[in-house]
Amino acid sequence: MVDVAFGMSAPALPADYEWPLYREVARVAPWIRGFPGAGIHPVRCARGAGGELLLPRRAKLVVRMPRERLCAASALEGALLDLGEVRVRLASASLRKRAPASTLYAARVVTGDDDEAAFSAVIASELAALGVPRTFMCGRRAVVRLERGTACAFSVAVHGLSEDASLLLLDTGLGRERAIGCGLLVPHKTITAAQ
Repeated sequence: MVDVAFGMSAPALPADYEWPLYREVARVAPWIRGFPGAGIHPVRCARGAGGELLLPRRAKLVVRMPRERLCAASALEGALLDLGEVRVRLASASLRKRAPASTLYAARVVTGDDDEAAFSAVIASELAALGVPRTFMCGRRAVVRLERGTACAFSVAVHGLSEDASLLLLDTGLGRERAIGCGLLVPHKTITAAQ
């Protein structure tokens, strides 16, 4: 899997932009629906007074995709995405090098569980199935709007990873709803145990 970043221009994004954005990306690049690990990273932005998400001038739409689909990603360059109340124009793309890190982080991971203990048990089970050390922390709880309904999500940091384990997790992710960015892991600053 690789990450491809597209420049994007729009004054703001609606508060629950994730599914509308994914639908529009899938309209332009329908192949994205066929890959379980493919998805759109959360867009970095600031919340405005009215709940809208304000985009910085250098905002990027980052899509995680299989390497063999890099050429097909060019269909997104210059695309106009209609999110209902907002239209987003994509610019040229650049490949982001994927680098292993001892700590990986996902701002939102969905397992289908609202209870943190049950959520943690699912994450531990997924890590065990991958043969990855189960050293992780759950953080902030959030509600994620899905295509139909909502789901509870928690942030997750997995730490103490070897290079191989880190690359494996970057490829596979954690939990469900990767299409809208849940469970897509990225390198994060190292967590050290408190003495």
